[in-house]
Amino acid sequence: MINYIRNLRIRLKLYILIGVALIGMLIIGGMSFFQMGRLNDMTNDISKSWLPSIDTARDMSNTLSNIRLNELGYLTALSDEVEESSLQFLQKEKEEMNELLATYEGLIDEEERSFYDTSMNLWLQYNEADEDMIALAKEGREEEARAILEGKCVELYNSLNSAFNDIIAYNTEGSNAATDESDSLYRSAIFLMAAVIIAIILIGVFFSFVVIRLIKFPISEIEQAATRMAEGDLNVEISYTSKDELGVLSTQMRNLIRKLQIIIDDENKFLAKMAAGDFTVDSICEDEYTGGFYPLLVSFRGIAEKLNDTMIQISQSSAQVANGSEQVSNGAQALSQGATEQASSVQELAATINEISDKVNQNADSAKQANTMAGTVSTEMNTSNEKMQQMIQAMSDISNCSSEIGKIIKTIEDIAFQTNILALNAAVEAARAGTAGKGFAVVADEVRNLASKSAEASKNTSVLIENSLKAVENGTQIADETAQSLLQAVDDVNEMTNIIGQISEASSNQASAISQITMGIDQISSVVQTNSATAEESAAASEELSSQSQIMKSLVGRFKLKEGMNRR
Repeated sequence: MINYIRNLRIRLKLYILIGVALIGMLIIGGMSFFQMGRLNDMTNDISKSWLPSIDTARDMSNTLSNIRLNELGYLTALSDEVEESSLQFLQKEKEEMNELLATYEGLIDEEERSFYDTSMNLWLQYNEADEDMIALAKEGREEEARAILEGKCVELYNSLNSAFNDIIAYNTEGSNAATDESDSLYRSAIFLMAAVIIAIILIGVFFSFVVIRLIKFPISEIEQAATRMAEGDLNVEISYTSKDELGVLSTQMRNLIRKLQIIIDDENKFLAKMAAGDFTVDSICEDEYTGGFYPLLVSFRGIAEKLNDTMIQISQSSAQVANGSEQVSNGAQALSQGATEQASSVQELAATINEISDKVNQNADSAKQANTMAGTVSTEMNTSNEKMQQMIQAMSDISNCSSEIGKIIKTIEDIAFQTNILALNAAVEAARAGTAGKGFAVVADEVRNLASKSAEASKNTSVLIENSLKAVENGTQIADETAQSLLQAVDDVNEMTNIIGQISEASSNQASAISQITMGIDQISSVVQTNSATAEESAAASEELSSQSQIMKSLVGRFKLKEGMNRR
């Protein structure tokens, strides 16, 4: 049987397990529904028949007690309001009793009919006695009414309570019996279901053990084989054989392992020859590359062809690179030499421009100093011009004073002339006086001498003043000419100051421009030096490139290439 199950499909094996589980659940479910139905019937019988009857009997007993209390309240009422209220409550309780009896009648069966009939008869008698009592009380016959209440009504009250107690006892006994039967049924159902469950579990465990073992063993073997394959070990064996899905999977795994071993061995040989430099290699088991393995063969062939083409192109390019690198090396050396000479010339030019810059800076400083000195000279010339104008004015004043002095000298000459005349007259008069006039003649002689001297002095003074006037006029003319020269000199000095200022500003601008030129020459010198160094490095790199291209060409020569593979 185990071999039969072993060759079944996995889905059939699982169907067996599911079938056993379903059958067990159906059996358990059927038994549960059957036993639950019986328990439900008993529970309904208890809840819908026995317990409601007990509750109704107790309600009827309580209602009867309320009727009794309202009867006593009616007979003992001290006012019409209390009497009327008690009567209303009494009628309401009697209606409640009728409703409870009707409810009880709907709950009973034929066996319980006798209890209902007894209770109904007693209630009708009690109700009749109660009506008689009320009628007597309304007529004012209270003693007779009280006699009925304490006599016949008490007997009927006790009988009704006894009947209600019989109903409660009967239904309580029936409820207890139904409860006992329900408990017995529940225990028997539990025992039977436990037995069925145990049997189903044993059967399920047996089939589960068989099915799980038949599934677990091949899966474990396939899992171990897959694990070893994932680790790169293809020397694995799968011994499981069956007609189920796992048997088919085991067979396919064995075929896969065989195919992988063949393909990997072929690829190892393929790559080994390529590693040895042989790009003419090809597969020796092309038929094994089926399905998803065929693109692998195409990729390996493509790699071989691409590498072959690449090596051919590298070989051709290395020759071209060797020729080009030699030309670049020669050009770089020439460029390096020219850049060196250019750097030297630029350095000399930079030195010359630096020297010119220093001279221009000195000229700019000298121009600034000359500008400052010209400003000072201009200020002094203006001051001299002002002094010269003051001197001309003073000479004009001297000329005017000389004219006045001439007038005074003229007056002195006139006085000398008059004095001389007076002296002459005095001599004449002294001569006339004789000896008495000798002394006066002496005075007259002295006066005449003094007049002569005064005249001579005034003449000399006049000559001097005329000479002074001539000198003043000549000095004034010279001062005017000097003032005109000074004014012209001031204008020239101002013009010279402006020109020197422009020269100073131009010298400053030239110094700034030469500084910028010097910076540009320095940058050009730096670039030329960098170009020179770069040219030298390019020459060295070209020589190294030429050497490496020769090495590359020799390395490519070690590979065995297919001729005519280069498609470009």
